[in-house]
Order: sequence, then structure tokens, then C-alpha cells
Amino acid sequence: MTGHISSYFVGVTGGLTMSFIAFSIVFTVIVGLMLVMMGMKHVCAAIDNMSKPKPATTAQPSPAPAAPAAAVSADDDELLAVISAAIMAACGSTARVVAFSPVKAPVSTAWKNVGRLQNTEGC
Repeated sequence: MTGHISSYFVGVTGGLTMSFIAFSIVFTVIVGLMLVMMGMKHVCAAIDNMSKPKPATTAQPSPAPAAPAAAVSADDDELLAVISAAIMAACGSTARVVAFSPVKAPVSTAWKNVGRLQNTEGC
């Protein structure tokens, strides 16, 4: 036996050869993972399309019910229409929005404030 495999990776050319081999392996694995993720995206899209029911006919959506007796501005009417359309798109034409009202934000506590402060400081 005249030499070992390690004799091929001696000196500057050996280091460059070893670097080329290592980087080639790393990028090949990264490209392979990228292809797997892209393939999974298409497989998941195909599965989602199979589970969606096919629309038989175009049904006329029922109009949104009138707002409560309280005074409603034009912005509230537009907001109600947008909320109703989003719910009907997600749940189908059987869902109805009867009324809506803004939800008050929860009271901020000292623990929440300390947590926010620590998260913004990066501690």
C-alpha cells in the first residue's frame, strides 16, 4: 500500500478540495430539504382541495339583518358588512350576524407590564 486517503488532503489544495466537498454536501442537503418542503406544500394543497366541497350552484347570500335600534353610523354599517362577509366566507351561507359590539381590552396588570418591559429590553 502506497498511501492513505488522508494523503490527498494535504496542503492548500487538499484544504480547498475538502472545503469544496463539505460545502457541496451541505448545499445538496439544503436543496433537498427545500424540495421536500415545496413538495409538501403541493401535497397539502391537493389534500385541502380534495376535502373542500364543490359548490353545486351559486346561492344568493341572505342579506344581513338590520342593526339594533341604537343609532348606527355609516362606519358601523360598513364594519358590520365586512364582518358578516368574513363569517359567511368561513362558515357558509347558513351563518348570520345578528349584532356586534366592541370588546373592551383586559385591564393591564403589573405582571403584564413587567413581562412586556422584559421582552422589549431583550433580557
